[in-house]
Amino acid sequence: MTRRIRIGLALGSGGARALAHAGVLEVLENEGLAPDLIAGTSMGAIVGGLYAETADAQETWSRLAVFVEDEDFLKTWQPFVPRGSGENEAQGPVQSLLTSLNRAYIQFRTVTTPNISDQKRLLRPLETMFRARAFDELLLPFAAVGVDLIGGEKVVFTEGDLLNGVYASSAVPGVFPPVMMDGKMIVDGGAPFRVPVNTCRELGADIVIGVTIPAFTSSRPEYKTGLAMAQRCEALASNLLDRYVMEQADAVVRPAVSDHHWADFRGGAAMKKRGAQAAIEALPAIREAVAKAEQSRFGWKSRLRRMFA
Repeated sequence: MTRRIRIGLALGSGGARALAHAGVLEVLENEGLAPDLIAGTSMGAIVGGLYAETADAQETWSRLAVFVEDEDFLKTWQPFVPRGSGENEAQGPVQSLLTSLNRAYIQFRTVTTPNISDQKRLLRPLETMFRARAFDELLLPFAAVGVDLIGGEKVVFTEGDLLNGVYASSAVPGVFPPVMMDGKMIVDGGAPFRVPVNTCRELGADIVIGVTIPAFTSSRPEYKTGLAMAQRCEALASNLLDRYVMEQADAVVRPAVSDHHWADFRGGAAMKKRGAQAAIEALPAIREAVAKAEQSRFGWKSRLRRMFA
C-alpha cells in the first residue's frame, strides 16, 4: 500500500554511540518505513546527511565505515577514551604511560586553548564520505542542527553548503573550531538540541520518529575532579531536557549503548547492531503512529464514502 503521510526521522547526538543510527535506518528501510525527511544533530547529522544523499542504508553504513576507520580522526578522540577500553587493555607499561601523558596534554589544551584540533580533522573525513556538496543535491529533505554560542539559539542548516552545515552541527566545542557566520559562533547542537524532533516537523513531517542516544554511562561514575562533576551536571540537565523533547515525538527508538564510551569509534559495528535491535523493538509503536496519522488525515474520506454509498 502506498504511504500517504510523511515520516520524519530525528537523529540525536551521542558521539560514537550514535553510530547506532545506521542500524535504525537499516530496519526502517527493510520494513517499508524509510523516512521521507531527516533532521540530525552532531553525529546524527552525519548519519542523517549520508542517508539523505543516498536513500540507502547499506551505502550509508559503507561510507560511515570509512569515517570510523580514519586513523587521523581516531587520534583526535583516543585520549578521551579511558584506559582499559578496547585496545588500551593490551597496552604495556610504556604505552600506557604515553597514553596517560597524551590524555593529560589534551586536558591541559582543553582549558588553555579554544580548541584542541583543527577543522581539517573533521572536515577531511566529511569530504571523503559525502559526494554531494550542497543541500539541493540530496535525495531527501535534510536539516543539520547546531547552536549559536553567542545567542544560545538553534541554528538549522537546510540549504547552501552541505559540508559546512554538517561540520557546524558536529563541531564539538573545545575540540573543533566553531563556524563563524552572520555574527554567530556555531557549534555542535548536542547540548540543548540533542534530538531535533521539532525541526522534523518544521520540515513537513506528519509523524516524527525520534532516536535518542543515552548521555549516561551504565557504570557508576567517579568524581575525582571538579571538571568531572561539572560534566555530570551537564549530562543531568541534558537528560532531563531529552525526556521532555522525546515526549513530543510520535515514536521513540532508544538504542542500548550506554556501556560504550562516547569517544570510542572503534565499536561502530556493535553500535549499528544495537541500533537495529532497538528499532525492531520499536516497530509496533512506529506502525501504530503511522496508522493513527493516516486515519486522522484521511479517515474522513472513508466516512464520507460510507455515508453516500
